[in-house]
Amino acid sequence: MPTLAAAEASNAAFAPNYLPVAVFVGGTSGVGQAMAEAFARQMKGRAHIIIIGRNTTAAAEILAAFPKPAESDGWAHEFVPCDASSMADVRAACEGLNARLAYINFLVITAGGPAANSLVASSVTPEGLDDHLAMRYFMRYIFTKELLPLLVRARENGQHAHMMTVLGAGFGISIPTTDLGLHEARRRSIKILQGGITRGVTYNDGLVAHFASLHPEIAFTHISPGQVRTIGGKIHLGWLFTPLTWLVNLLKTSIAVTQDECAQYMLYGLLDGERGLFIRGQRGDAISAHVFNPDHKAHFEVTAHKTVRFQFSSRVRQ
Repeated sequence: MPTLAAAEASNAAFAPNYLPVAVFVGGTSGVGQAMAEAFARQMKGRAHIIIIGRNTTAAAEILAAFPKPAESDGWAHEFVPCDASSMADVRAACEGLNARLAYINFLVITAGGPAANSLVASSVTPEGLDDHLAMRYFMRYIFTKELLPLLVRARENGQHAHMMTVLGAGFGISIPTTDLGLHEARRRSIKILQGGITRGVTYNDGLVAHFASLHPEIAFTHISPGQVRTIGGKIHLGWLFTPLTWLVNLLKTSIAVTQDECAQYMLYGLLDGERGLFIRGQRGDAISAHVFNPDHKAHFEVTAHKTVRFQFSSRVRQ
């Protein structure tokens, strides 16, 4: 478990001999924003950095603050607008990136949506998906699947290739075998019992394991940011429990790190040159790791992942 100083020192040593391309889904606020900013500072702006999110104003301010190299050697800083709760929007964003990028070295997905930490808010998207699962699993799956060819190309070029989903590594429950899309669970009146938040964490373990089994030459990581002082990180228990909500968030703030500190730990895990499947803790250290045999023919399939994909494809084109 590295100290903050050790993580920063390791990150500072990252100096690739190529122009890295990094995509941050959810990079307009919170941990995603801090990671994009830290990466830009580390590269002194010499990178192709793409922020994907909904907040155009915030994105403009973030990108304007990035270091701007004097040399024009292909570096670029840009924003791609996308409502990640809409799978149609996600696909459109991916199609645009596939059409113009030669490769992607780092794909980081942090977006959680406006109700990410609400235990009482839950609804169904216009596409018929549980809104928590839409942000915690489905859009992450699509971004990974659709942009995977660009990660493969980076590895073929002898470059870093790493996909990272930032959510709740280490806190997954047993993978269920029924009601994977939570259609039955949604009948429960108590929102927290509908399971969207906890299921999303478990499904992310399956997501990275699935893709790592198919592409052992690439790194796939599910990482937990821990407790971070961000606006989106506040817990919402509903108006009835307002005093308890205040106390919980006060306690959470007292043990949380700043989003800039968190970003250093997340980058520590991201810039690791290893390949394979990684489950990482809040300081970027590997809790568990596995590299699949190159001759592996994808016999490894996570049941929940396959079934959720099947249920998903019945509503939204896979």
